[in-house]
Amino acid sequence: MYEKEEQKLTDFKDRLEQVPLPLEGADGAIMQGLERAKREKLQTHAKRKRTIWSLAAAALIILTLITSIRVSPAFANAVASIPGMEKFVERIQNDKGLSAVFENEYYQPIGESQTIGSTTLTIEGVILDESGMNIFYRVESAVTLEDIKINMPVLENQQEIPPGSISYHSPLAEQDSPKIYSDIIGFTFQDSVKFESLDFTLGLQIKLDGNEIDFSVPFTVPENVKPSIVYEMNKEVIVEGQKFTIEEVKVHPLRVGILISFDPDNTKKILQFEDIRLENEDGEVWSSIANGISARGDIDDGEMIYYIQSNYFETPEELYLRINKMQAVDVEDSYFLVDTDKNLLLHSPKDGRLELTDSSRTGFKVNLKVAEDQEFFYGPAGKVSDSNGELLDTQYTGISELYEGVQIIDIGFNDNGYANPVRVDLAAYPNYINGDVKIELKK
Repeated sequence: MYEKEEQKLTDFKDRLEQVPLPLEGADGAIMQGLERAKREKLQTHAKRKRTIWSLAAAALIILTLITSIRVSPAFANAVASIPGMEKFVERIQNDKGLSAVFENEYYQPIGESQTIGSTTLTIEGVILDESGMNIFYRVESAVTLEDIKINMPVLENQQEIPPGSISYHSPLAEQDSPKIYSDIIGFTFQDSVKFESLDFTLGLQIKLDGNEIDFSVPFTVPENVKPSIVYEMNKEVIVEGQKFTIEEVKVHPLRVGILISFDPDNTKKILQFEDIRLENEDGEVWSSIANGISARGDIDDGEMIYYIQSNYFETPEELYLRINKMQAVDVEDSYFLVDTDKNLLLHSPKDGRLELTDSSRTGFKVNLKVAEDQEFFYGPAGKVSDSNGELLDTQYTGISELYEGVQIIDIGFNDNGYANPVRVDLAAYPNYINGDVKIELKK
């Protein structure tokens, strides 16, 4: 009945999954974005043009809008014997790597709980490897969870946990069980690590029914991680005159990390790899992360790590890294400047697609002109800074759906006395270069 709508949402999700989420401020942006997305959602039917999605929020909650669940028989059999796992199926089965984790019994049940008042937090199980940890948890309460809010999760171990990124969903109570909420917290470590002690503690603050509940649940992972598979590449690639180097590919059970460095003499700034993937000799593809962090780092520092689905449990005869389509703009077009006091767009890409429509000391809106048949699913805003190079306290960044050839970029921040003009480094832009990168991975 809703095949067209479902396909559109699936396409939207696939695009959003390839947007890198920067380390600094990422987690706060997620929660701020979620709140904004909830507010804007109320206006979607009456004012389609003004449907602003927070980038981080959309990337993390879009799966909840896809109602059909198509589960492979192998995956269904793998999770059928795990109590409570049915609540997580739709957040797992779209990722081939995560599905393979369950099919190969790498998921580890935990079952540790803590009850405070009438609310219980249970850690159902975990997936741990050198790149991070996914924690499957459940909240149960005597009251409905319609207004539940999750604050920043904290993972502790006697060994220092590398900094990194955290992903989790907008808390929505289950329709069939309004007093139960289940989710996955994904910790992605900045550096690979193998813990000597497998004793951890999850700290989680929940706001519910006007109260703050501080959970601290210790748990032990039964078995240590499987070793990662590392391919040292050092392969230079040239696409339309732009150079970048595939430095390394690390295959973990949870994800594959691809380290790419960029030539500082490039005339263009590469913003996104739209179709980076692994492909075996039969053409089977492992593409972007289906749910969670899809990239890490700052391209201005000269390198990024891109995450895709894992083929860890596969044994292909041949394995290739493939890249075809890339977003790229001339270096001088890789940012735009807005004077929020004078309501002026001082600099933008020379193609003239950006138009400032509204600005104040706490944010602005910019129109992005897009062809009617080429809706752009990426949030263009990267770092937001003032004329002194100081980062602004960004509250949200988002992009609307296409309406009459225009999408609205919406950026909000705190007015801390910053100096104009405000600079926005582009994280994405609908300008492309194309190549045919195919590099074999060999041990």
